[in-house]
Amino acid sequence: MKKILSYIAFFAAIVLLISAYSERVIKAETGFTAPEIELLANDSVEVSLSQLRGKYVLVNFWDSENAVSRIAAGEYDRYFRGKTYNKPFTILSVNTDADPGFFKEVVRKDNLVSSTQFHITDAKMKNLAADYRLNHGFSSYLINPQGKIISVNPTIRCLQTYLTGK
Repeated sequence: MKKILSYIAFFAAIVLLISAYSERVIKAETGFTAPEIELLANDSVEVSLSQLRGKYVLVNFWDSENAVSRIAAGEYDRYFRGKTYNKPFTILSVNTDADPGFFKEVVRKDNLVSSTQFHITDAKMKNLAADYRLNHGFSSYLINPQGKIISVNPTIRCLQTYLTGK
């Protein structure tokens, strides 16, 4: 009887460990809930994904030294500038440059809308890099109003489909 109870206790412990670990694994993939992001805009206004529920959100990670991600940031910015959509929408363009001053200069030089541009510190970058797997390259995530990722690295055509229904 003790042996059976030992096996049951051992099995229960394994099940608890697996379930605890699986709850902490965050997947930044289509169909999964987007990991939380909290950012400061202009060093004072806090923006978070949870505050933006009810809207489509494009989260775009970029770095000035990564040409592909910098070009994508400019393309997304130009596409969304001054347009209206059938659905509520916002963009969070998150820069990971080491120097915040350089980031501000690039935003100015590339003529990006500063209200959608955010710079993150090394400490926050470590968490976001793990959550969004940024060590495998910079990516963009289209998140639906319920907080689920519906597209990774969406094209402008894909964004048009979701936001205008065309």
